[in-house]
Amino acid sequence: MSGALWLLAGIGIGLLLLAIQHVLAARRIWALSLSIRSLAAGEDPPSPRHPALADVFRTARELADARRSDTAAATETEALLRAAIEGAPSAIVMFSDIGRISIANAAARELFFENRDPQGENFVAMLGRAPDALRRALLGDGDELFSVDDAAGERQTYNLAKRRFVVAGQAMVLVLVKNLSRELHRQEADAWKRMIRVFCHELNNSLAPVSSLVHSGRLVVEGSPLAPKLERIFATIAERTEHLRVFLDGYAQFSRLPMPRKVEVAWRPFVDRLLALWPSVRLDGELPDDPAWLDPVQLEQVAINLLKNAAEAGGPPEQVTVSVVSLGARGVRLTIADRGPGMSTQVMESALVPFYSTKERGSGLGLTLCREIVEAHGGGLRLENRDGGGLAVHVRLQHRSAPLDGAVGTLTLTRS
Repeated sequence: MSGALWLLAGIGIGLLLLAIQHVLAARRIWALSLSIRSLAAGEDPPSPRHPALADVFRTARELADARRSDTAAATETEALLRAAIEGAPSAIVMFSDIGRISIANAAARELFFENRDPQGENFVAMLGRAPDALRRALLGDGDELFSVDDAAGERQTYNLAKRRFVVAGQAMVLVLVKNLSRELHRQEADAWKRMIRVFCHELNNSLAPVSSLVHSGRLVVEGSPLAPKLERIFATIAERTEHLRVFLDGYAQFSRLPMPRKVEVAWRPFVDRLLALWPSVRLDGELPDDPAWLDPVQLEQVAINLLKNAAEAGGPPEQVTVSVVSLGARGVRLTIADRGPGMSTQVMESALVPFYSTKERGSGLGLTLCREIVEAHGGGLRLENRDGGGLAVHVRLQHRSAPLDGAVGTLTLTRS
């Protein structure tokens, strides 16, 4: 064979070997690609045998492990965040800038949407059915305080916070609504209690030496001709001192009110005890079959105070009534009503303020103490003038299964 032919044969063999190497390399790369895809899918393929490809595969495995770890952490964080939002006591709604709802937690579903999931609906479009106060707060630029009357006619005060942000390039709005009514009442009551404690402490500090001086004065004049006359003076001072002490103890009761100890209480014996104390009072309607969940001592005192007020309202004694109505899952409503003159708007606004009283010898704490007890039970107390004259005092008590500070669906947006 000539040299030219050997040269051509060598070139041919070299090209063939080069082609074979390219094919093998392509197959290795293809196998590596499949392995990396398997890693991305969460599988665990074997490492390539080729050292260089093994290094590449090892790096890809490390990246895949890091990605899985980051994904798991992100998933866990998202789950925790969603759980926190879902269980938050405040109503939370998130929607896009055109109004499409993406998140509404349990409190928001109860407050706004009658306990159904509104995801995907238009929150802005629903505002036409919103109370005016809520609509103004939502359309405002910053945080707002607003008040509305709930389904039971009780005044509720809310704080609305609104924040704007961007998620994945889309403008979003987060709205948080919190019911502040019970918290405001508690703060108000705590302020009055602190003042009353100081007031009672200072007066009791003054009464103690007065009582001691009366006792010492009696010893000094004992056997004196003036003793009988002075005894009448000492007795009057002692009597008025004791009356003042009893008066202060009444105020101190408000500042030391214990938390209620709730138990199941059947309505029939509870109401019968009240009717035994006030024979002229009549029961209006039937009593619920389900037992109440309350502190019988505290609620009986509330009912006695309200019955006393009704009896002293100036209407016919036989027109004073007691009724108990079931509100289903919301609890029950105890109402004590009379046919007196009712209350003027000014008196109605001030009736629950401590020390306010229209009675000549009233302490101004009766209704305030009643409201304090009822709200400690998780309920509410409301005054209402009756058609035809008279006043009705409604005491709403929560159902046993209801949370203490459960939201009430007063701002429903889904009811046409």
